Amino acid sequence: MGAARLPDIVFSTAGHDRGTVYLLLESDGRTAVLVDGRTRKLTNPKRKNLKHISKIRLGTPETIAEAITKGSLTDSQIRKELAKIATTSE
Repeated sequence: MGAARLPDIVFSTAGHDRGTVYLLLESDGRTAVLVDGRTRKLTNPKRKNLKHISKIRLGTPETIAEAITKGSLTDSQIRKELAKIATTSE
């Protein structure tokens, strides 16, 4: 599918959280910083090896991208957008 870009919607392909949908916030080339707004919030993001995630869709929802540029991204916004993506992919 190609490499994930920041910010992007990804899912876990390995580990106990396999199949969980996340928002990719940061990447240092080897690890990714992921949040889902529910169990992994902005205050306590998950760090995961890039080999263990896969991109779901190209691009980021406009509301997320806009909130990131304004610096006003919240866990609630993340939860809502990831829920929309989960329902459309089923």
